[in-house]
Amino acid sequence: LSTDSGDLMLRIYRAESYAGLREYKAAIEDLNFVISKMPNWPEVYFQKGKVLRESGFVADALQLFLQCLALDEDFLPAKLEVEKLILFLQSLGESAILQPISGSLNRAQSAHALNSAKDLSREDGLKRVSSEPFLCGQEKGALLKRKLSFSEQDTVVFEDGRNKHKKQGENTKRDTTLAYGAIPGNLIDVSDFECSLCMRLFFEPVTTPCGHTFCKGCLERCLDHAPQCPLCKESLKEYLASRRYCITELLEELIMKYLSDELCERKRIHEEETAEHSNLTKNVPMFVCTMAYPTVPCPLHVFEPRYRLMIRRSMETGTKQFGMCISDSQNGFADYGCMLQIRHVHFLPDGRSVVDTVGGKRFRVLRRGMKDGYCTADIEYLEDVKVANEEELKKLRELHNFVYNQACSWFQNLRNKFRTQILQHFGPMPDREENIQAMPNGPAWCWWLLAVLPVDPRYQLSVLSMMSLKDRLIKIQHILTYFSRDQSK
Repeated sequence: LSTDSGDLMLRIYRAESYAGLREYKAAIEDLNFVISKMPNWPEVYFQKGKVLRESGFVADALQLFLQCLALDEDFLPAKLEVEKLILFLQSLGESAILQPISGSLNRAQSAHALNSAKDLSREDGLKRVSSEPFLCGQEKGALLKRKLSFSEQDTVVFEDGRNKHKKQGENTKRDTTLAYGAIPGNLIDVSDFECSLCMRLFFEPVTTPCGHTFCKGCLERCLDHAPQCPLCKESLKEYLASRRYCITELLEELIMKYLSDELCERKRIHEEETAEHSNLTKNVPMFVCTMAYPTVPCPLHVFEPRYRLMIRRSMETGTKQFGMCISDSQNGFADYGCMLQIRHVHFLPDGRSVVDTVGGKRFRVLRRGMKDGYCTADIEYLEDVKVANEEELKKLRELHNFVYNQACSWFQNLRNKFRTQILQHFGPMPDREENIQAMPNGPAWCWWLLAVLPVDPRYQLSVLSMMSLKDRLIKIQHILTYFSRDQSK
């Protein structure tokens, strides 16, 4: 942050670190700064709500979670937090809960968010039974029993983000001692606790409604390709739509109790794989699709299985970043690109997702590779070369101001239809910056303009790769001069 004070994601990361150190005031200050810059970003209100909840301000935390839902009613983590908090505050009555919220949300919005949260964990256990016309009465009865035993459970959400089922009235504190005493060690066979997909010891085992158990990560990868059980091929569309891959507690307890050494080794391998996916210079995941630019939003519709996996890994490792390049007929993807920072992921019932990202650092590709179907690359980051000579810097400022005014004039002379479409997709043009060399990628308005100009991607790529602000401004000036002539005709 000392070198890039305007990076909002760094502010959020620092706020999370402050919260972990119980320095809640400092965390709130960072999050308030982000909210002042991005007042319509649901993720920030959710993060602030978590900090307030941890510091003991439960009612204020509820207000922030509801503000998050007012901006994005499908924000699942916020719904879960609201559900927990309204249970905690239910003795106060609904009116007492809504009262402190009226200053920032109207009552209808708050009530809608509360009701949607209350309905969050209600599942219809009979729905799939009635859709099985070819089952006999006994088979349908067995299926009904299995569905009801699953649906009659509550969901417990732990701090690490995992969901687990518990029966109604059951204490949420784990009792690692099994109810029926010890089992002789010679009866434990490691192969009985292996995932049939990866052939390794279960890690975060989850059991599907059809009764088969897999590693959580293995099942997610299978559902990326088809919404069916990998073993019996029973439809898991409803299971996929709920996105509640709940850990099977009994199986996890058995592994912890009787296969602790094997579990430690399994965790070590998982941590090594996670660390490999977390590196942001070696084997960086690459999304080969479109041009992306620093500071410019880049919404993505993710539907291919390889990119579903890539996005999920970016979220699970905590980096929330990946590279974006355009395709290249010879090398697969271009030599230059831009890192994208994930701000929010909205999952659709069929497993597809809409990913809200914003451009970060530019990079040059050093080496290409492949990982589980998607492209990877070793990269080095690019920064503009700063001008030290005062006379040259003065001329650069003059050129900058001239091209900025030229860009404003071109944008204002656009037809209203085009101007409205640009504003809806990219937002307003960033203001002129006083210190044009403050940011490693130069003024933000240049990238915004480059994104909206109808120019061939190869030409845009050449501008993206430039490390001289002067050269970039000259290129943009040439483009604007060409289009301005076209406007005057």
